[in-house]
Amino acid sequence: MNPTDSLFWPYLSPILEAEKAKNGVVYAQMSDGNGMDRMIEDTVSEDVFPGIFVFRPKWATQKVENHILLTNFNTQLYVWCKGKLDDRQQQDEAFARAETIVSSIILKLHHDSRLYKNFLDFDTITAEPVVYLGVEAAYGYEVKLKLGLPSNEIFC
Repeated sequence: MNPTDSLFWPYLSPILEAEKAKNGVVYAQMSDGNGMDRMIEDTVSEDVFPGIFVFRPKWATQKVENHILLTNFNTQLYVWCKGKLDDRQQQDEAFARAETIVSSIILKLHHDSRLYKNFLDFDTITAEPVVYLGVEAAYGYEVKLKLGLPSNEIFC
């Protein structure tokens, strides 16, 4: 067992998958630790927009009150929506759609934190507009946050 594959991705991926029904997301994947390479490779053979791409997280452990072990994941993800380079209205619509998806994910994480399913550090959440110019133009948000998950079963 390891924190990323046993805790982080099993917790986060269903939240991202739920965005398919809620907001029309068609793609949700985690990187191999080498930046955006997997997403770029996938654009060749499948539709990835609107999509969510999560970087494999850096993590650190924390002991709470001498009995709860947490793994705090420095999470970085991207929400991308397709737009055209020469169409401002499509660009603005892509940013708005991406921001709606980001807000939905944050709402779920915050709700889960109130139920102690996670230990989200709400003060660490940042969302920055970004543009991706590859085979296709995409507009969206880079989101960073610290997400704590109980990890006693891994480290005890």
